[in-house]
Amino acid sequence: MVALRSAALSLLGVTASFLLTPAHSQTTLSLHGSGTTNPSKCFWHIMAKIEEQLKIRGRLTYRAVGSGAGIQEFLGKDINGTNTLQAYNDFGSGDIPIDSQDRQDWFDAGIEFVQLPFVLSAVGFFHSIPGVPSGEGGLNMTACLLARVFSTDITTWDHPDILDINPGLNVEKNYKIFVGRRVLGSSSTYSITNYLYAQCPQTDDNPKGWPADQVGSTVDWDESTNACDGSGPMTDCIVENEGAIGYIDVAHAHEEGLNEIKLRNGDGNFLTSKEAGVEGIQEAAKDLSDAPDSADGDFSNVAFYNKPGRNTWPISLVSYIYVRKNLGHMENPASRQLLKAFAKTLFDPEYIGLCERYGLIPVPDDLRDLSLNGLEMIQMDDENNAHEFSFETVDTLPGTGQGDYVISARRENFALYESDRLADDVQEMKETINLLQLELAAMRASVAESGSSGAMGMMKTSGTVVGLGAILAVLLLGF
Repeated sequence: MVALRSAALSLLGVTASFLLTPAHSQTTLSLHGSGTTNPSKCFWHIMAKIEEQLKIRGRLTYRAVGSGAGIQEFLGKDINGTNTLQAYNDFGSGDIPIDSQDRQDWFDAGIEFVQLPFVLSAVGFFHSIPGVPSGEGGLNMTACLLARVFSTDITTWDHPDILDINPGLNVEKNYKIFVGRRVLGSSSTYSITNYLYAQCPQTDDNPKGWPADQVGSTVDWDESTNACDGSGPMTDCIVENEGAIGYIDVAHAHEEGLNEIKLRNGDGNFLTSKEAGVEGIQEAAKDLSDAPDSADGDFSNVAFYNKPGRNTWPISLVSYIYVRKNLGHMENPASRQLLKAFAKTLFDPEYIGLCERYGLIPVPDDLRDLSLNGLEMIQMDDENNAHEFSFETVDTLPGTGQGDYVISARRENFALYESDRLADDVQEMKETINLLQLELAAMRASVAESGSSGAMGMMKTSGTVVGLGAILAVLLLGF
């Protein structure tokens, strides 16, 4: 553990010295995007890779501000109350397609763009009921129960309808539910409200179902619910409030060790996203009948919620990058070509494969082909493509690989190399900690149940809990 900490400190030193190196006189190419938080780590990782593999100096950034804000900045919509139509980012990104009417209005104004689906991921619900784990022996919830919780019709965990499908749930009487929800335009809100409506719509026969006018990225929440805007704040809301429930992208939640709720899917089976696995998320995206024929088409009807299949995850979503066809707002033709090169990496296994650790899954081949064809719709306005980038990946290209506009996998930065190596060690440690936490929770529950079985048995169980707690404390201190 000491070695791990020392290596991390050395990495910080290497990174700091790298950042403080005086800039050379050559021009720095820049590329700046903004949008959804869901694939932000994927973007940052690939951007860092491209920066280290460039021969010429490049600066690539991405602001994780949420899908709604990313779309606003991409379109120039409702900026301080005005539709400026100006692009405030070089590309936008979101886990929701651009609204059909917005797309039509901007196209009518002569501003055309492509939407490029590049990865699939999942959103789930998570809780902080002490002693209730993820997976086996965990909490089951249907869309109808969740609709009533998030509309505050159900306010306690011991509600008879919750206990009816969770007979083993042992909570105190009137154990209050802390409801966490997003605030600004959020793809997570968009996803969960679509799921609630798809499985449990409000009708005359089902008045407590989810209403159609509450489906979208922004919702009129009851004032008794709690604002937790962003993946980090939502994690804090769940962790810091006993009896909390909230929703978040599952990769972030699993990384933070949150306890996942088993959801009922389209076939009526209860499962977690881990139990659904990659196959269950991909299964939801098999039906592409609502996808347009080209990347500049209308994606507003593309949705993967409550789809059929035994192990299909019911809240699967697709992430897009949005790129204007005319890149006139980017003055440097080399920066325009860098944008196209970056977009290509999102469909290259050598680069997008880096994002598997963040719970992101490449889109099906049909969507991939649609996106790659969409890239060819973008106008580079670069005479003879003089600044077009190429890649040196598997095969070494003697001479050619030293070109100014070659992104070469043969170039590496030591700081990034070390961080990738350490990330694997840290991930393994986190998984060990999560398993110990679950075992500790189970042992605590056993202690509570053994109160009536005699002092000797209770002392034996308590000793085991103390031992596990000590091991967990040592691991946590190692961070």
